Amino acid sequence: MDEVSFFEESSDAEAAALMSSLLDSLLNDFSYWINRGEELLTTCPDSVLDFEERNEMAAKLVEGRKAIVATRSLVSATPSAMAISMEAMAPWHQLVMEVWALGARISKANVRNTN
Repeated sequence: MDEVSFFEESSDAEAAALMSSLLDSLLNDFSYWINRGEELLTTCPDSVLDFEERNEMAAKLVEGRKAIVATRSLVSATPSAMAISMEAMAPWHQLVMEVWALGARISKANVRNTN
């Protein structure tokens, strides 16, 4: 299991609690941006993304949500503190950047439509 590393049970309890808190916060952030992406898709004009592109983005968001849910399940099932590798998180970061870009494109389209 390359993507997950575990602290030894003898590790400092404070460090484990900090790691757990940071991981929870990080997963919450990813969940927030996945939710935001889904909201953006509901208001996304065709001039920004056509039907097929919206479906592709929706599929990426579904896969991202599944990965976050699976990670949360693994974290809750593990008695020790754990970390997630950057390799495992890279697709989530990419998805968040796509959501940011979509938000910017929608905002730009809305500004053009109000002028």
